[in-house]
Amino acid sequence: MYLYTAPSDEKRESDYDSFTVSGKRMDVFSFILPGYPFAAICLGHYWANEKETDDKPVIAKLRPCFCMVDSGEPHNDFIKNWGLSMQEVHDHFDDEYDFYQQQFFSGDLSHEASLGGKLEESGSTMGWVANLFTEKAWQLLKPVVCSAESGNPSAIKAISFLTHLLTNSLEGIARSNRQEVRKISANRFCWPVLHSPHPELKTEQQDNYIANLRVGSKLPVRLERARWSDDPLSMLALELIRFVYDLRADREMDTRGDPFGDYSPKSELGEVCQSLPELTKETAKSHWWPVVREIFSFSYPDPLGVEEFREMVTYKQDDSSLFKSAFLNALRDKLVSLARR
Repeated sequence: MYLYTAPSDEKRESDYDSFTVSGKRMDVFSFILPGYPFAAICLGHYWANEKETDDKPVIAKLRPCFCMVDSGEPHNDFIKNWGLSMQEVHDHFDDEYDFYQQQFFSGDLSHEASLGGKLEESGSTMGWVANLFTEKAWQLLKPVVCSAESGNPSAIKAISFLTHLLTNSLEGIARSNRQEVRKISANRFCWPVLHSPHPELKTEQQDNYIANLRVGSKLPVRLERARWSDDPLSMLALELIRFVYDLRADREMDTRGDPFGDYSPKSELGEVCQSLPELTKETAKSHWWPVVREIFSFSYPDPLGVEEFREMVTYKQDDSSLFKSAFLNALRDKLVSLARR
C-alpha cells in the first residue's frame, strides 16, 4: 500500500496517527516507503489497506486506513536478504534508463550491443546499464523459477544449472576483484557459495575464498561466534536493527566521487536515524533504543494483544501496561546483547 503523495501538514496532523522521535512528529509518511511502518516479517506480519486484508487477522490499526495483518506465514528472509539490493539509478540518467527499460521489457533488444559497450565504461554512473540487463534477465527467468517452485524437474535442473554457473563466476570475480567484492560482502548477512561435502574442497573454500570475503564484517551485529539463537525475541530485535539500519542508509545517492548524487535523506525518519552513532552495546541502550522503542510502539501499541509476543516473555498478570513495560525491557536487553561490541 504505497502512498505516492503526502497530504498537507494540517491533514497529516488531524487525520493520521503519529509518534515522536527526537522531538519530531512522525507518521506513516515519515518512512522510506510511505505507508509501510515497521512490521515483524519474522512473525508473518505486514501492512495493508483496511480493504485489502483478505479476511486475515488484523493485529493493529492506524488512522485513517492502515491495518497490521497476520499472514500466518512467518519467515526470516530478512536475514538472508540483508544488504541485498541493486545499485541506485542516478537522477541524471533517469530518462535514459526509463527509455531503454521500456524497450527491453517490451522485447525490443535492438540496443543490446551498444548498451553492452557502456558496461565497459569506468565509474559508477553506468551502473544503470548493469541494472537494465539484470532486470531483463530476471523477467525472462521468472516463469522458469515459478515452474521449478511447482516441482517441474526440467525447470529445477535449469535453475540449478544457471545458479551454479553464476555462483562459480562470482567466485572468480571475487578472487580477481577482492576489494570491490568485499565492499558488498562485508554488508551482507549471507553470501552464495558452491558447497561440497568433500573435506579438502570444503577447507580450501573456507580458507582461501570465504574467509577473504569477510561476510558481515561491517554489519552492526556480530555474525561469527554469535551469542544468540534464532528464538523469536532475537529475530524480532534483529529485524528492528535491520529496519533502523536501512533507515540510516536512507539517502538519495552517495555523492562521494559522484557529481550527480544527492546525499540527503529521502525520509523524515531516515534523517533522524542517520544521526545515530554506530551500534555498540553502549549506544544500543543510550541512542538506538529510544528510536527503536518508538518505531516498534507505533506499530504495536498493545503487545499484550499479540499472541506471539505473549510467548516471548514471562509475565504474571494480564495487565496491558505492565506487560508492555516487561516486554519492552526484554526487547531492549536483547537489542543490547545483539550489538557487535
